[in-house]
Amino acid sequence: MSDLMDLSELRVRRERWIDAPPQTVYDLISDVEASVAWTPDLVSATYETEGVPRVGSWFTAVNADVRHDHEWVTRSRIHAAEPGREFAWYVVVHGVDATLWHYRLQPRDQGTLVTESWQVEHLFPVMGESREELLDLKAHNTAGMEATLDSLAEVAAARAR
Repeated sequence: MSDLMDLSELRVRRERWIDAPPQTVYDLISDVEASVAWTPDLVSATYETEGVPRVGSWFTAVNADVRHDHEWVTRSRIHAAEPGREFAWYVVVHGVDATLWHYRLQPRDQGTLVTESWQVEHLFPVMGESREELLDLKAHNTAGMEATLDSLAEVAAARAR
């Protein structure tokens, strides 16, 4: 699979200023169960352990791709959980860190500059079996990130009022 493309081509980063303090944004993104409200492909998500999400915690998510009328389940492990600063997780496939989703939060102009990133760490056939399919996945996730950040901005600003 790695001969299809350089993994550095499968990275995306998007930024969005949000009119809410970093802690408000963090509380929203770290609540994976509630994130269904602003994440386009997410059907449901549940932490496997109770309490505050912390590094090493796991959650299970059900995702749907309406383009291909396909639904699948993922397991993810929290990689970073610093309230008000960053939240990240690896989607784990067959015991291997497949993709990393990451949010960085920076106080900016009475609000928060949110940087969301996605990167493939290890390719699996389910992601795509050709360069074209992998680039389609990247484009799909890029559009999803932009929609997520727009929706998150609305929810966070409303909560901060």
